[in-house]
Amino acid sequence: MRLLALRDHSLKDLRQKLLIRKISAAEADAVVAGLSARGLLDDGRYAKRAAVHLGAEKLFGPRRIREKLARSGVAPDLLAEAEKEAAREIPAEERLKKLAKMKLKQRELGELSPPEQKKLARFFYQRGFSWGDIQEFFQQAGGWCEE
Repeated sequence: MRLLALRDHSLKDLRQKLLIRKISAAEADAVVAGLSARGLLDDGRYAKRAAVHLGAEKLFGPRRIREKLARSGVAPDLLAEAEKEAAREIPAEERLKKLAKMKLKQRELGELSPPEQKKLARFFYQRGFSWGDIQEFFQQAGGWCEE
């Protein structure tokens, strides 16, 4: 119960943590099933909260959020809904603006040379944003855009 008190967990994550604590696989499965049946453990709730956190706090893009949640064992049908929740909380455009402000510090996007703009675009892509979102961001910000 202490593990659940700290934060939400996916079913897979909690099972792994129990196994690390030398609990047998059968006992871990029983605990996870019992908690899930009582509504204390819910992959849908976990996915939504984690997606909002990853989007708003970590400023990850949709692809990176889905990857992180999938690694936690969240079912594919829950991934899309969780990502939509993160997008409602803070849209991808807003996350890109915040990331650009952090990376550029006092500089403006138009002040960057084309190689610097490409480097920034790669950074955005690594954070999980689509090339379409990145291209749109650069167009709106008045910076370089390559097809």
